[in-house]
Amino acid sequence: MEDTQLKNDRGKEVSRYLLTDVASCTFTFSDGLSSRMDPSPGKEIVLVKLIPHTAKSKIFAESVFKNYVHARNMNGLAKLCGYDCVKTFIRHFKKYFGQTPYQWMLDRKMEEVCLLVESSELSITEIAGMYGFKSVSHLVSLYSRRYGIPPLKSRTIKSV
Repeated sequence: MEDTQLKNDRGKEVSRYLLTDVASCTFTFSDGLSSRMDPSPGKEIVLVKLIPHTAKSKIFAESVFKNYVHARNMNGLAKLCGYDCVKTFIRHFKKYFGQTPYQWMLDRKMEEVCLLVESSELSITEIAGMYGFKSVSHLVSLYSRRYGIPPLKSRTIKSV
């Protein structure tokens, strides 16, 4: 297991763990329910993202966490969370998460992209396609701006 200490965009320390050769993983939730995840027989990468949150506005937050992976954009996320009015959704979202849904979704996407760049053998082109970037250069530009180095250089540094 590899433990990496990072600072998020708000300066808070965040731990990231890279686990390899995991046979299975069981999550036990505060309500007593549990869920077991077994890897598929292929050499697929399973990415599990744990996002901590407080109990305040729990139903809203749970809806966002449950639906953001299925939403292609902010309007889609609003609809999946049961909001007809995008402005109301944005207001609630900013109040709870402290940023716009667009920025929050981009942050999650870039965190996942970073993990794939550093821990997979997928090409940058494949990763860009998986995450719906308009072009590879768009992904490289965002990655470089956020992490200070292009993805291929980041991959090279991590593999040394």
